[in-house]
Amino acid sequence: MQPVRARVAVSLLYVIMSMPIGGWAARVPEIRRQVGADDALWGLANTLPSVGNVVGLCAIMLLAGRVSDRLLAVAGAALVLLTVPLLATSGSLAGVVLGLTTWALVAHIMDVPLGALAIEVQRRYGRPLMGGFDACFGAGTLAGGLTGTLAAALDVPPWAQFAFSSALLATALTVTARWLPREPGGRAGRLRGRFNRRVLPVTAMAFLSGYVAESAILWNAVYVSDTAGAGPVAGGLSYTVAATAGTVALLAVDRLTARLGIVRTVRACTSFAAAGFGLCLLIGTPAAAVAGFVLLAVGMAAVNPSLYTVAGNQRGLSPSEGVSMLELGQMPGASIAAPALIGALSGLIGLRLALVSVVVAVLLLCLLAGRLRGTGGPEW
Repeated sequence: MQPVRARVAVSLLYVIMSMPIGGWAARVPEIRRQVGADDALWGLANTLPSVGNVVGLCAIMLLAGRVSDRLLAVAGAALVLLTVPLLATSGSLAGVVLGLTTWALVAHIMDVPLGALAIEVQRRYGRPLMGGFDACFGAGTLAGGLTGTLAAALDVPPWAQFAFSSALLATALTVTARWLPREPGGRAGRLRGRFNRRVLPVTAMAFLSGYVAESAILWNAVYVSDTAGAGPVAGGLSYTVAATAGTVALLAVDRLTARLGIVRTVRACTSFAAAGFGLCLLIGTPAAAVAGFVLLAVGMAAVNPSLYTVAGNQRGLSPSEGVSMLELGQMPGASIAAPALIGALSGLIGLRLALVSVVVAVLLLCLLAGRLRGTGGPEW
């Protein structure tokens, strides 16, 4: 019963992290009008909070292994649930920037201990579970988006929507927080001890994974609607379909990993993703464009759970120390490389050819998959 309760509690934390993201995405047009921001100002408002990502990452690199994962995860979740409703009440652009920056910071502080707690639950079960936890994150994002869409249709103010959902999630957190697993004790090592030849390949793969995932988020709708000429409605639908397909695929990741092992699973899935997305880019029709992003989402579903499992089971490191190295790689790949590189390439050679860099990144993940073997964690 204890492992089951721990799994439920950690799953709830994944939903707490993701549901506000989906809800916010659905209410962005109203909040943008609320603060009177044009395209340029709104773009700036969503760029400046990257400072919160950097500060949060630096903080968690220092705190990981030194402060209880349970404490950090619960505190981070509580701050997320408090920050988002306050953010939605803001009537000024400066308030939105401050709120988004704070949200980015506390989410990063929550992210690493949450991954470490998920690794601990997986250890207790003795079988792969990380795909299921990632599916909870995807389901939370979709639930938040649906809630936001319904609230907008009913003319419910954004602040009221977030206050209501935060209250529900906070009540559930109060009940389940004591079910969270206690991580094994042990003194944290020096920060430089995390930079070793077993961990760095995982960090490099995390960079590539972040690049691919963020590229799909940023450029899916743009490519389908503009480059492929399908129109804005098809662009929005393409993103939703791909996100849903990726979440559904996560439900099969744990069984596939248990059957094939981590290395073969990552190799097979990344090969599928690269081949499917590359072929659809070559075809270039609107239908192929939508199908390409769906195949990419399905193929990449196994990568993140596998990387978390390997990072959280490094010899000589606590789970949170290992996961912090994963986050160290993912953040620049997602926050810097994906928007900057594809944006620059798109201006030079067009978005269709620029997206070939995503195929290259997925192929590199496939080649590096062999470095996940023999790191000290379960290989199933």
